[in-house]
Formats: sequence, C-alpha cells, structure tokens
Amino acid sequence: MEFLERVIQIDFEDRLGLGMEIFERCEKNQVDKIGMEVIPDQGMFIKFRCTSVDLVQRLIKDLEAVSGVLYVKLRDQMPYEERERALKTILNSVSEGIVAVNKDGEIIQINDVACKIFHCSAEEVIGLGAVELFQENAPILETLKTGLPYRLTEREFTKGNQVIHFLTTGVPVLNAKGQVIGAVATMKDFCQVEEIISKIDRKKQLMSFEGIIYQSEKMRHVIETAKMVAKGSSTILLRGESGTGKELFARAIHRESLRVQAPFIPISCAALPDSLLESELFGYEEGSFTGAARGGKKGLFEQADHGTLFLDEIGEIPTQVQVRLLRVLQEGMIRRVGGSKELPVDVRIVAATHRNLEEMIQKGEFREDLYYRLNVIPLRIPPLRERSEDIPLIAQHLIRKISEKLGKSEIHLTKESVELLMGQTWPGNVRQLENILERIINVMDSAEINPQLFYEWTDLVSTPHTAECEEGDFQIQIPVEKEWPTLKEIVSEVEKQVLMRVLETHSSSRKAGRVLGVSNTTILNKMKNYGIE
Repeated sequence: MEFLERVIQIDFEDRLGLGMEIFERCEKNQVDKIGMEVIPDQGMFIKFRCTSVDLVQRLIKDLEAVSGVLYVKLRDQMPYEERERALKTILNSVSEGIVAVNKDGEIIQINDVACKIFHCSAEEVIGLGAVELFQENAPILETLKTGLPYRLTEREFTKGNQVIHFLTTGVPVLNAKGQVIGAVATMKDFCQVEEIISKIDRKKQLMSFEGIIYQSEKMRHVIETAKMVAKGSSTILLRGESGTGKELFARAIHRESLRVQAPFIPISCAALPDSLLESELFGYEEGSFTGAARGGKKGLFEQADHGTLFLDEIGEIPTQVQVRLLRVLQEGMIRRVGGSKELPVDVRIVAATHRNLEEMIQKGEFREDLYYRLNVIPLRIPPLRERSEDIPLIAQHLIRKISEKLGKSEIHLTKESVELLMGQTWPGNVRQLENILERIINVMDSAEINPQLFYEWTDLVSTPHTAECEEGDFQIQIPVEKEWPTLKEIVSEVEKQVLMRVLETHSSSRKAGRVLGVSNTTILNKMKNYGIE
C-alpha cells in the first residue's frame, strides 16, 4: 500500500487538554504521526503518514472543529526540515570542508567540500565515529576531550589508493554551562592551499610598468607601445639582449591585460632538457612513460588557461616542440603526451629571445611558420648602452634594493662613479650592473661608492670610449724643457687637448660628452676650467 506524507500547521489558543484532543483526532482518522514540533507564536506542526488525500481533508476538518483551534493548513516541510535545509545550503556554499561531531565523537554533519576531500558521501559517514573519517590521533578528537581549539594543522594519510592531504582548524561546541557537547572542524584541501599561495605569490611577483626604472625616450616609446598592446590578446615577441628585463616586461604586460585575474606562468625553454620540455608544456597522461604520475599531469598550457604563458628563450626549443607549439597558436588546442584527446586552451603567449631568429631560420634551426605566428607584435627592449641616461636612476634603485637585502645603511654613488658607469658598454645589461653593484656593496665599508672600488673589484675600465674626431692616431705633445711637469699637469694638458680636438668636430657639449663617455655637465665644467669657448 502506498502512503502519503503530509505536514500540517495548527494555530490555536492555548487551553488545558488541547494537545490531547488533537492527538485523539489524529488517532480517529488513522494517521501515523512521524514528527511534531511546537513553536511559540507559530503553533503546532505535525508530520504524518496516511493512505489517501480524502483522509487528509477529513483530518483537517476534524481538527478545525476542535475548540481553541484557529486554523489548520498544509505545509511543504516541518520547520526543523527547513532549518536543516538552510543549514545544509550554508554549509555547502563555503569553499572549506566542514565536519561536525557530537559529544560521543559521532559525525552529525558534513558538507560537500569535505565529502570531496575525504572521497566519500554524506550518507556513508553520518553516524560514524570521527576516527573512521579522520583516522587515529585526529585533532578534533583531542578538542572533544580538552575543549581546546586548534588552527591550521596539516594532516595527510592514505585511504585506499587515494592520498588525503589537508589543513584543518577546529573549535569545540559548548552548551550554556560551558560544557563540551561537540566539535566542528573546517579543512582546505592542500592542493587548494597551494593554489591560493600560488595566486598570492604571483600577484606579489607581478611587475607593473610603473615599476620599470627609466627616463630615456627609447624606453618611454617601448613602454607606451607595450601598454597599448597589453589590452589585447595577440601574441607578443620580446626581443633584447640578455639582462635587459624581458621577463619584467612580460609580467607588466600580463598585469596591464584583461587576463590579470588569471595565472601568469613563466618557463625558460632553455632550462629543461628536450625530453622534459614537451611534457612540461603540454602535460601527460597516466602511464605515458616510466615515472609518469598517477592520473597524469596538467601541462603549463592547461595551468595558464585564460591567462598568460611566458615562453622565455623561445629560440632554444627543439624542432618537435616547435611543431606542437605552432598547432596551439593556430588552433588553440593541445594534446597531452601519450593522450588522444584534444583539449581547448585559451592562453596568451608572450615569448622572448636574445637570439637572432631570422638567422636561425636561414640555418634551418627555427621554423619560419612558427616565427610568423610568434612575431605578431614584436617589442625590442634596448640595451643599456643605447640608453645610458637611464643608468644613474637604475643604479641608485639597485643600490637601495641591495643595501636593504644586505642590511647596509644608505649608500650613494659619487659623481665620478656615475660617469664611469654611464661610459661602459654593459654586455650583460641590467643584470650585469646589478651583479657589479652587489659585489661592491658587499666589500665596501663607507657610504660612498667611488671609482676606485670599481677598478679594484670589477673589470670596469676608466676610458671605455675613445675620441672619434679623426681617422688614424691623435698625438699629443707634452713640452719638456729643463724638468718634467708634474703628472697632474700632464693629465690636465692631455685632457684639455683631447677636449678641444673633440669639440672641433662635435659642436655641442652634449655630443662631446657622448663621444668621451661623460655627462654634458662634466664637459661644461671642464670647458670652464680650461677656458675653452
């Protein structure tokens, strides 16, 4: 026989014996009471089971005839069922797993996130002892005994062939007398924790264009262009010598883009052997090679989905990877190593290289079709020697950073040291400048960096440039009569004659400064000292 379940709400005026009379009417109509709840100002709620709709209507009429009953109406659920549903909705709306136990350590609540962490269903674990879910020495059991909470405790154990790894926090549940009547534990899957840390770390690592130090017109033009193209999704190819800051540009482009909330994933294509690079980029399926992780692994393209993948040293990738990369750029699809399924990815590529790709194409070392796919928006970052006016700003910024790292007090460059740095060719660019400054700051014991420190501890030279005023040799005669002039007088005379010769073919002090590797101000001061008009 099929039964119907119904819930009725009875509003009434309280009187002696009313409850008993209501129960008698239920018995008379042969309904099976399942549950009852009385709530002040809301009335009495009865959940019952019966065989037909007619019996329900007859019961309602009989109850309405009871003295003191104001009205009787059907409801969808009992109030406690509505509260349970609301509680379940709340528990399942949070991103953390939640498990509640009673004073006997039996599980009374578990949300969907916790079920996912423990690879179980609520039906399987409700009513079980906490030790069966958390295993031995679970901190929630200690909280039940002591009433003491715990925070961010790491737990890891194996259940079947599954590794369960999470961080958990727990608090006791107390009654009005302060007695422990249960406990609640919250937990985050460790993969989720790592993802959160990674996102925070990525945001910390992202460099904005405002963080790039420059004052030269060349860099201003490159940065303005980079800001403009960052808003789109076209592939960008960063060209520049080693140490010019290509990765800083890539990070700044991502931060300025519409993908800033998604991952920025960098990889150096030269840092991994050919055999690993392919699986690192595209991922692999379980069993695709010896040592492959159980369940396979997502590649960097999948991890960077909706974000930016920075391929540094793109000129180093082997031919077979070039072919697969071309397919991703053309079709937006990848296939894991050892897999047969095509997976769509939405990834913006920012690539970088210091190599001459055009020359590599001529030698057959780089695919021409891939080159055109990568070279959609080329950005060339100029080397330091082409923007020497940026060197003082960059150097002082690096000095502050290095001094803070080494716990040194404020340090500054002398005027002569600035001129020395501006006169170098810097084959290693900003990276070389930073390394040299760090070496000097480590060994110095004063607040001033003078040229002598560079001569003593580095390979910097005092005369990096020679005058370009004439072809051939430029001879300077030093008059020697009865006795030699002092060395200071000889140096001054040489400096004066060189300066006069350069100014003959380079009419402005600024041009002469560029030729001689010093600042415009230095030239003007020396012209004044030597009386040169």
